[in-house]
Order: sequence, then C-alpha cells, then structure tokens
Amino acid sequence: MMFTIALRVLWNGGVARIAVEQARNAKAKLLVYRESFYNYDLSGIYVEFLRRKGEKGFLTPLFRRITEIYAKNRGDEATVDLDLIVKASRIIKGPALFHDQFAGITGYLRKVFDGEDYAIYLHETSLTLKGIKYLIPKVMERKVLEDAKIVLTNSQWNKRILEDKGIKAEVLYPGCYPIDKIEEDKENFVLTVSMWDEGRKPEIYGEIAKRIKGKLIMAGSWARRDTMEEFKRKYPEVIVTGNISEDKLRELYKKASLTIRFGFNERGPGMAVLESLCNGTAVIANDGLGGKEFVIEGENGYVVKDWKEAVDRINEVLENHKLRRSLSINALETSKKYSWRNHANKLTEIMEKLV
Repeated sequence: MMFTIALRVLWNGGVARIAVEQARNAKAKLLVYRESFYNYDLSGIYVEFLRRKGEKGFLTPLFRRITEIYAKNRGDEATVDLDLIVKASRIIKGPALFHDQFAGITGYLRKVFDGEDYAIYLHETSLTLKGIKYLIPKVMERKVLEDAKIVLTNSQWNKRILEDKGIKAEVLYPGCYPIDKIEEDKENFVLTVSMWDEGRKPEIYGEIAKRIKGKLIMAGSWARRDTMEEFKRKYPEVIVTGNISEDKLRELYKKASLTIRFGFNERGPGMAVLESLCNGTAVIANDGLGGKEFVIEGENGYVVKDWKEAVDRINEVLENHKLRRSLSINALETSKKYSWRNHANKLTEIMEKLV
C-alpha cells in the first residue's frame, strides 16, 4: 500500500527521525514541508521537499514571530510555516499520515475541501496547557484531532491524556534497529542524547557530570548555538559533541555504560531511550519522560525521582561490571519487539483503514 507521510521540518529531532524511518520501512512517500539541518540517510526513500534548506517564504518572518510566542527557546528552525501547510493540502493525494497537529491542519483542509480522511501521529498535545495565549492552538488541535479518522500517539501516557480530553487514540511506539551483539568493552562514560534547548534543562546533566565516577557525553544538535556555548562555559565537565553523524552516535550508544534522559512533563518517549536499548545499553529515565514505559526497573534500567538519585544509580553501575552486563543483556532483549520492521508492518495495517 502506498501512502504519504507528511513532515513539517526535516531536522535532527525525534519527530523527523520517526517519519524518516517510517517512510523507509513502510515504502511510503515522505513529503517534507521544509528542509533544515539533518544527518539522516535518505537513500532509498521517495522524498519530496516543498522548501529547501536556506529558502524562505514571503511570510516566513511573520510566522517566526508567531512561533516565538509559543516556543521562544526552540530557535528559527522550529517555525510553523502556515503557507506550506496550506500548499501541501493542494499537493497530497490519497491516504496520508501527518506528523503533529500542525501538519494535521493540511489533513483537515483536505477533508473539508476534498472529503479525504486522514491520520495523525501526535507526539505532544497542547490540550493540557494553561493560559489565554494557548486558546487558539488548543482549539485548532482539537478540531484537527476530532476530524481525523485515525489518531496515533507515541506513549500510553499521551493516550491517557488524549482520552481524558475525549480523543480516542492508539499507541504505536517508535521503532529502532536492534544490534546483533552487545559491545564487550563498554567504556566508563554515560551518554545523554537529545535536540537540546533550555526547556530540556541541560544544566541537570552538568550537575550530574560533577558527581559521577566517569565521563558524561552530551550528544545531539542544539536549537540555539548561544545556549550551547553558554552551557559549555558553565559546565566544562561535560563533553558536548553538538551535531553528530548517525554512525558516530550509534558507536556512542554501543560503548556507553548507561544512557540517561530526563523529561519535564515530556509525555513522548524520547528517542534516546529506545535507541539506547537497541544498542544494548541500559537506561536511566525520570518520571517526567514517556520513555519510562520502556524501562523494566532493575532489569534494563531505572526510573528515578531526581538527578541526585540518578547519580547514585550511575555510580552503582559504573562500579559493578557484572550489574552493567546484566542490564545490557536485558536492554537489548527488550528492544527486539520494537524493531522498525514491526513498526512499519503495524503502521501499514492501520493506514489501510483510510482506503
């Protein structure tokens, strides 16, 4: 079955990673509204761009200003391009999956004007946000979700929130590529991976780095360079890679003793959790991250209440190689059910409901 996967921005973030691997494994067309900086291998993927990297529309400055009202720490690349959302509604034909509620406006417009059903993959919802400034986004999101024939989301936590708001949703966890064999020579460092901005509270990892009996490597792109440089000045104990290739990132996952990832009411899983497990590395997450749903306490990782407890757990694992080995074996075993092939097969079954 051929269908379209619609992605607003192709950059080094979890949403884009999921869309790319869905397109690759489900043999779907990937329609990218705007190209940004990324390291993904697009070979073998049928991809079309509406706006290439560096290009701007006449209304781009206005859309940036509007986006800053809601996401001031995410940088220019997070801009919601309303002109491209409308343009895509005239291009997409047939079954389509829209990544996030803003891309979903395209699906809503197609249903209104062409009568075509659509599916949404929701990563985070604004329906729980408080404040008058969120009124318009919340009304928009509710309309997009209520009119969608299929609403998918990435965690049980998100599903519960949506159902509390009257939206029926189905969980389809992201996928990964489980390795064949665990790295024998794990190294004495802890890894954390994300698309970094102030909202991810990077300073927490700086405080952890000061107190653990090993190194802490912070991998991944930053939404704003000035935020990264300020962090590096304040926390020289942390090894900050910045933008990193997929191959180098995989090597870090394999060699790390642990991966740590904190969320702050971040109901999505955080791709670092699943990708770490797939590379045979145990995970420490906090209760504010949807990725805790992958953690089996004491078997493939730990869910902690705060960074101080994380420090204790990290040092325990770094000092006990037998424990580290056991956690690693269980991490890889957990990941096998979440392969991208299994994800793509399930997604294709779901998308057939739109035909």
